[in-house]
Amino acid sequence: MKHIFLATAAAIALGAPAATAQTIGMAGIPSGFGVAGNVVALGFSGSYSQQLRGVAPNQTHWDAATSATFGFGNPVSGVGVEVGINLTSFRRFGQSGHLSVGVHRMFQANDRGVFSAALRADYLGAWGDIKTYNPAYSLIGSYATSVGSRLAMFSAGVGTGWGQNGSDRTTRGAVGFGIGLNGQWAASVGYVGQESVIGAVWQPPALNGASVAFSIRNIEDSGNATFAVDIGRAFALMR
Repeated sequence: MKHIFLATAAAIALGAPAATAQTIGMAGIPSGFGVAGNVVALGFSGSYSQQLRGVAPNQTHWDAATSATFGFGNPVSGVGVEVGINLTSFRRFGQSGHLSVGVHRMFQANDRGVFSAALRADYLGAWGDIKTYNPAYSLIGSYATSVGSRLAMFSAGVGTGWGQNGSDRTTRGAVGFGIGLNGQWAASVGYVGQESVIGAVWQPPALNGASVAFSIRNIEDSGNATFAVDIGRAFALMR
């Protein structure tokens, strides 16, 4: 979920003129940009997988999750910190989930781009169906810049929680590229762990700052693709 919020923040940091403002983001691809201080990012994710997922006897093709990530600190002048709670069971709301923490730092790479790196730990204190899952760690770097007249974002990193099996902790890589199409749409493509990811991010004015991401994962593996929709919105904690 967080990729949506952070990609939008990166576009703001680049200061695109209003006449050429673009949405920039990557759907389903980890980002090195973190939640800013004094901000809470809320998200809902729904997906359909062609193969059954989950822990028996609760296996299903459908899945949904909710998350809330709180940002602290200043990633520009110091270090940003994010703390999240992730509920992985929606039908039995709150009965399964985990905590996450991360630190991130932004750098002005040049007059046209911003770089950010994030170190995160997920699946901390897991409970419910995933209580046996070990923590997962990731290190991701992202660079937001302009390519011609368009805003673009590049990401690359390594992590231990990107396998097709949720409990897999094999170290794998992730790469991604997103490009702004106009003020409402961005497109992205990448490879995370063991799966390709193709997606789009939509940020219509009618949703008042909320973003909707559509993604298809693992489309190259016939009969094992996953289709996902993620909805996210960031709010200032205090004004």
